[in-house]
Amino acid sequence: MSKTSIPRNEKALEELRNRIRSAAGFYDKDLSPHDFKELQLSIRVKVRNSSITDKTLKRFFGYDRTDDNSLVRLYTLDVLSQYVGFENWNAFLENFRLLSGEGSGDFVGEEICSNDLSIGEMLHIEWNPDRKSLLKYLGDSRFEIIETENSKWQVGDTFSCKHFILGKPLYVDNLTDKDGLLKSKMFVVGGKGGLTVVKRANN
Repeated sequence: MSKTSIPRNEKALEELRNRIRSAAGFYDKDLSPHDFKELQLSIRVKVRNSSITDKTLKRFFGYDRTDDNSLVRLYTLDVLSQYVGFENWNAFLENFRLLSGEGSGDFVGEEICSNDLSIGEMLHIEWNPDRKSLLKYLGDSRFEIIETENSKWQVGDTFSCKHFILGKPLYVDNLTDKDGLLKSKMFVVGGKGGLTVVKRANN
């Protein structure tokens, strides 16, 4: 169990809080002591062998203001990131930076941003092992899967994503099936090795 502490990134921490609220079904309500107990149990069920207390959760959400420490334990951030569907805090932070446009200069390789695409434009992506998909841009950072091979998502699924970066995993939000049913709040493509092909495709 890591006891390493890291400086706060307030914007990323607030995004993590919002995702935890959404995952737990709390949304915009003011959390009560009972809610923190419920959240503690929910995290324990979803993240095996985790040991975060309700006191830690109160401090993380600003409910307990007696501790003004500017550092957060990496273990806490790893567990909370896993609760909302990420491998760890670093994966969550990378996704946050991609979606917010922070730190994009740190990435080397081909990058395609949804803001640079026209509605109806196609993207071709591939990742290991031997998986590929053809995506259609719908606007507002939404994409529809037109063709796919050997992947978990299906033709007709839609999702949100702002950045496609060669050599990096693709983190997508709100993967939804063709009937409009939410399949996953957060879905990772190419978690091992990242995308091997990212290119515009001819219609």
